[in-house]
Amino acid sequence: MTKLYGFTFMRGVDKLDYPYLEMLESMSGLTEKIYLALGDSDDQTGANVRKLPNVDVIDTTWEDKYSGDGGSIFSRQANISLDKLRAEHGQEDDAWALFLHCDEIIHPDQYQELRDKIEEAVANGHDAVRVRFIHFWKDHYHMAVNKRWQPMEIRAFKLNSNIVCHGDAQGFTGFNSQIDSDVLLLHYGHVRPAEQHKAKQEEIMRRIRPAEKFDKYWKREKKAFAKTKLAPVLLKHPEFMRARIERLGDKFDLPESGKICIFGNRLDFQKETLEKINAREIIWNKKVPGALFMHMEPSIIDRLLYNEPKSVNMDSHLATDWSKDMQLLLRLSRLGVSQK
Repeated sequence: MTKLYGFTFMRGVDKLDYPYLEMLESMSGLTEKIYLALGDSDDQTGANVRKLPNVDVIDTTWEDKYSGDGGSIFSRQANISLDKLRAEHGQEDDAWALFLHCDEIIHPDQYQELRDKIEEAVANGHDAVRVRFIHFWKDHYHMAVNKRWQPMEIRAFKLNSNIVCHGDAQGFTGFNSQIDSDVLLLHYGHVRPAEQHKAKQEEIMRRIRPAEKFDKYWKREKKAFAKTKLAPVLLKHPEFMRARIERLGDKFDLPESGKICIFGNRLDFQKETLEKINAREIIWNKKVPGALFMHMEPSIIDRLLYNEPKSVNMDSHLATDWSKDMQLLLRLSRLGVSQK
């Protein structure tokens, strides 16, 4: 059985209202130990993470000379925690690493799916696993889907390897062969009070872009955000996100729908997926008066008459098709039908 260790980095994230404690709770449910590079800051971040069991805090200083260099300051910090992890466990052939940013969460419902995918990777000679992003935008029930949002990225990899974090710490280099999974990486970075969201984006921009070009890139960023294309995604968030979601003004428990008609093969979906549909009654492959209905593979006529999209995939050319279960969730979300 593969061992899994976590690593991450952060600095001043408490005052910017990152869900960093929820991220660490998510990671702790999957890993034996977490290595955290903690940058110098003047808020409660350090005091809060030092209270947590099984978190090895590594104090660091963020050197301004690396700011403006495409975000390398972030990957340098990530690699500090990775280096400490490797120093203690790098020679273990059965050890893998899990990396999460402090606004990224894996749902406990998918812990086993990720573990199974890692075991599959090991059995087939792969040394990295990619997960799928859900980029929540402005609230907890809409996601960004247009081309600028990356659809997948490596978040788990074999520790005894040459793999390291690079660039702005969104990706990794040095892997030999990656395998894709349907595990969802829930990215909450753009759901927070407007003032803190602006401060967070400005902080990231200062670290990535040269100071003399900040205004230029900041204006470009605001224009891009204004054109964000959204899709509803009425999934059930982890229970440990309840307090945060309700504090930010969204409902955690969504209302039950009435009757819904689904046109498709019920055998295409996992039993657990169907049991999560938050509806009083599900009717397959026939229309019932007064019931909501949707097609898994809508015809041209369906799309014209009922405004059903041909595809619910992300727009990026790097995106692959969602699993059947995820396609069902997204199509039901368009009808206002949630998970329970």
